[in-house]
Amino acid sequence: MNLPKPILHTDFIDGERLYWASEQMQFDSGEHLIIIPAGFLSDGLSIPRLFRSIFSQSPSYIFAGVVHDWLYKLGTYEVTRKEADKIFLYWMKQYGVGWLTRRTIYRAVRIGARRTWKVRPPSYATEGCK
Repeated sequence: MNLPKPILHTDFIDGERLYWASEQMQFDSGEHLIIIPAGFLSDGLSIPRLFRSIFSQSPSYIFAGVVHDWLYKLGTYEVTRKEADKIFLYWMKQYGVGWLTRRTIYRAVRIGARRTWKVRPPSYATEGCK
């Protein structure tokens, strides 16, 4: 499998650390083809802030988190919240996140991300984000 690994840009926007890629990312699991446009802003992991300082530093988590955020914000792939979380778990495994770490992150997402399910439209990086 050829995993997307574009260069991720990061900046603090409105007090929150956000990530984006300058190129489109395509995630194809065989069951779901997820295409994320260039510039989509992601917080990396939609988990309580306490856990972000522990897990957000690895690109392995962040790439999977970008997919997850896209599904949570856009919802055009017609998946439930639980399915979006399972897709996140799948991509963490593909990026080599260890079993215990990915299960811990998955549980934190199941607990902490409930309130963010489809509540805001996606945001994109602008020229000012460099």
